[in-house]
Amino acid sequence: MPLYNAPLFNNERTTFERVEKFISKDYFTDCNLFGRLYGQRLPVELKYYCTGQTPLKYSSAVQLLTTQGGCGKIGLQFGPTWSTCWFQIDITVPDEWKFKDVVFRFDAQCEALVWNTSGRPIIGLSSDVGRTDLKLPKDVSVQRYYVEAVGSGRNGDGNNGMINPVNMDKKFELKMAEIRVRCNSTYELYMDFEILLEMARLLPEKSERRYEALYLANDLINELIRGNFTKDVIEQCHFKASKFIEKPNGSTQFHLYAIGNCHIDTAWLWRYEETRRKCARSWANVVSLMNDNCEMTFAISQAQQLSWLRQDYPLLFEEIQDLCAEGRISAVGGSWVEFDGNMPSGESLIRQLLYGQKEFNAMFGKYSQILWLPDTFGFPAQLPQIMKHCGVRFFLTQKLSWSLVNKFPHNTFLWRGLDGAEVLAHFPPHSYVAQVTVKECLESAANFSEYGRSNVAAILYGHGDGGGGPDQNMLERIKRLKNCDGVPCIVNASPEELFEKLECDLPNLCSWNGELYLELHNGTYTTQSRIKKMNRLLETILRDHEFLQSLQLLECGCGRALSDEWKLLLLNQFHDVLPGTCISAVVDDALSIYNDLLKQLTEDDNTLKFTNAYDEEVPDNEWIVNSLNWDRVIVHNNMLLHVPPLCIWPLRELDVLPLNSNKQIVQFIEASGIYVFTNEFFTAHVNKMGQIVSYVVKCTSEDGCCGNGFEAVSETSVANCFVVFDDVPLYWDAWDVMDYHLETRMVVDKVYSTKILENSPLIARIQVKLSFGKSCIKQEIICRFDLPYLTFHTFVDWQESHKFLKVEFPVNVNSSEAFYDTQYGYVKRSTHQNTSWDSAKFEVCAHKWMALSEYNRGVAVINNCKYGHSCDKHVMRLSLLRASKAPDENADIGTHEFSYAFFPFTGAFQNPLDTPHLSIIRAAYDFNIPVRFVRSWSHTKVSDTFSIIGSDGIIIDAMKPCEDDLNAIAIRLFESFGGGCQVRLQLKHGRVISVDLADGLERAIQNLPIEPPIAGISDSDSVLLNFRAFELKTIIIHLFEI
Repeated sequence: MPLYNAPLFNNERTTFERVEKFISKDYFTDCNLFGRLYGQRLPVELKYYCTGQTPLKYSSAVQLLTTQGGCGKIGLQFGPTWSTCWFQIDITVPDEWKFKDVVFRFDAQCEALVWNTSGRPIIGLSSDVGRTDLKLPKDVSVQRYYVEAVGSGRNGDGNNGMINPVNMDKKFELKMAEIRVRCNSTYELYMDFEILLEMARLLPEKSERRYEALYLANDLINELIRGNFTKDVIEQCHFKASKFIEKPNGSTQFHLYAIGNCHIDTAWLWRYEETRRKCARSWANVVSLMNDNCEMTFAISQAQQLSWLRQDYPLLFEEIQDLCAEGRISAVGGSWVEFDGNMPSGESLIRQLLYGQKEFNAMFGKYSQILWLPDTFGFPAQLPQIMKHCGVRFFLTQKLSWSLVNKFPHNTFLWRGLDGAEVLAHFPPHSYVAQVTVKECLESAANFSEYGRSNVAAILYGHGDGGGGPDQNMLERIKRLKNCDGVPCIVNASPEELFEKLECDLPNLCSWNGELYLELHNGTYTTQSRIKKMNRLLETILRDHEFLQSLQLLECGCGRALSDEWKLLLLNQFHDVLPGTCISAVVDDALSIYNDLLKQLTEDDNTLKFTNAYDEEVPDNEWIVNSLNWDRVIVHNNMLLHVPPLCIWPLRELDVLPLNSNKQIVQFIEASGIYVFTNEFFTAHVNKMGQIVSYVVKCTSEDGCCGNGFEAVSETSVANCFVVFDDVPLYWDAWDVMDYHLETRMVVDKVYSTKILENSPLIARIQVKLSFGKSCIKQEIICRFDLPYLTFHTFVDWQESHKFLKVEFPVNVNSSEAFYDTQYGYVKRSTHQNTSWDSAKFEVCAHKWMALSEYNRGVAVINNCKYGHSCDKHVMRLSLLRASKAPDENADIGTHEFSYAFFPFTGAFQNPLDTPHLSIIRAAYDFNIPVRFVRSWSHTKVSDTFSIIGSDGIIIDAMKPCEDDLNAIAIRLFESFGGGCQVRLQLKHGRVISVDLADGLERAIQNLPIEPPIAGISDSDSVLLNFRAFELKTIIIHLFEI
């Protein structure tokens, strides 16, 4: 017997539409199946208390409701945006409902959290995703709950558009507060109909299974109408639908591993403080669902959010811990937040994992093996090595599906980093906010790229971005689609089970080498430049503070790890904060965090202050700090002073270096509107607009091959040319810059004034003032006697809308590749547009420098706080400022200060001929990490305690007290030139007792033998270190106790 009777005359379209309307939420709800999901209703008793925009703790809210609460009713309004209204809900379930399924339903047009009388959050509500119901216990007639309603939508409160600036004057209305009988058998059948309709719509047109689904749905409607929708008829129809849906797949069917998740942006269209409440609402839902669905799995990430939960909602946190212990919730990611992958320094990425993994281990008793970054805007080439260095073996993202031009060719692959380290990576073929519909499952199968190599992929389900997580509808779909002929098989699985299965396919998988570049959101390298400037600044200041703490630990045993300070910086590296794609309130919060941290680190007693090489206000009794592992030079009171590497040294005791000849001084003349700067390294001609018309590198090295010098500026062009582009993307305003912006180039050529500021043997400076539109640029162009580059110290008052300011350097270099600084190394990218993959990288991320070079010569551009770069043929560009209007309508408006340098060179950028010990890489470090001074130092002077011999390419990037050992120092080193080498780390302090090679979590890997001094090689005890190209190492120095 067939399950259905096929209609004889029905048109296929009318049959489809009949089924659609039968389960529609909008049409014919007076008589269709959707309208029968609920039965009788009764009102509840309401009291309310509005608290304004200051959140209240549960206990305080309950007390205020008791003493000051007003009588509430449907239609009550509260506001404005981000205000809170607490409700006391008193429920009396009638005796005749005692054995029925009863729910409390609530809708205030916003997000809400339901609490029980014990102070435990039990479920989050949000009507925008249909989550309005709290299931009530059947054995209690009189019940009380509290509802914390927050005046905010789940995905923010943009004014007439999600990503628009926030409408701060919104009002929210209580639309529903009632109890109703819920018809569970009707709900089961409703979910059956949804599956049948989707199968009928989406299976292949000539598929028998497609017509079976359509005809069965049509026949079930007839049966329900004839049977008057009685419970028996409904259950009989559910049985028939289940029998059809459960027809099994073949053994080779594609498998989807269903993993519940709830991507919560730590800040985006809402502030950090609201995210704390979003976590509770979302994860209370998860706990509630897991209590009723034993097969459900869930992935939870971001140590910062879990730390907030433990602090704010301890009872809910304990439930999460219990479910993690059972293996039903998996704590994944291992990072402090889901960070931006492009702009944080290498050390910042290490700290994301160090502090994230430590927190996960403290909370759940284990480290995460999976880096979980579903929504991050691209991933650097060194991330695989950083992951493995911190004990992370697997990587998951989904964002690459957003690439605008090229489809990324893999879903499961081996990702090989800059140094050759490999991790297993998975890219789910749909999204990270799936609803587990038939459509999504079929699209996952259609998008999958690994057939013949693997037949497994993840489907990450749950409402996300603004939180919410899975809901019962998604779980019902999973239950029905586990093994449904015509649809991929769905398996409830943990992230660990997914990667365990994928590891079985390793021999068949392809590899991807280098960065994972997202062909979208490349405006984020520039948007909200103040945030980016503070990020770079505090990365360097924290570095120097940790260096000082390490010296204190060496000298007196009292240094400390700066974990709390680092965690504040890491918080702002979340992937919608550091990229600048957040609302203005989040920008304000981020800048406040930065400023407070900067004040703490630079103004409090016994902390660092700033200086520069020409600061005449530095008292002679100050102590100089150089945290870099090479010599530096400063000028003080017209004296040239040598600063040792890795030192803290009295200023008055620094060695004075002689000025040997005229060759070592600056010569400066002005003639016919051209300013000529000359020092021992170059001669540069600058016009009244501050543009470089000529820049000749002198060839003083014996093995130079440039004859009379290397002219770095392209013929008929000028360098240091400010240009403005029209900048209107397709949609994502703060996120995107489109390729067509390059067609709108406008030169900034309106000059207000040009004047000479300083002309001395040590330095020459001119000032140029320019304007464009409503904006002004003031720039100091600086030539120092001891530096092989021109410095451009720039002030901009930026008042534009949808404009993009860059500075161009057309150079006399021909190369098909440019070099870009990245975490722990550099990457090469094409300067041409041979392929769509090349042309899509018209705007790329780099850190401190970029370089274009050919044999024996090249040009570098160094900066102190910028990340957007490009190189089109021979034209190098540094991106300076954007002017997006959403989600922050005032992004980047106002004053800015930044510096960059133009550094042509002969030889290779790793070893310029005329400055062999000042590579472009070292020069960029010098440019970003100035010599600093401290007010006081109560210990002996220290220098070069841990020095490197054997290669100038090894950089000590961090030196810090260990996190868990009060008598140990961690040193982070990496190979920066791109070539393997063997070096010795010299140990020049008497407290050293042993040395370990360690991982990024400061766990020892192996002991390194300490060798005595070797004549002609090392003058102290040392350990031997072998480096691969771009390899990263962590060394732990163990000290005698004091």
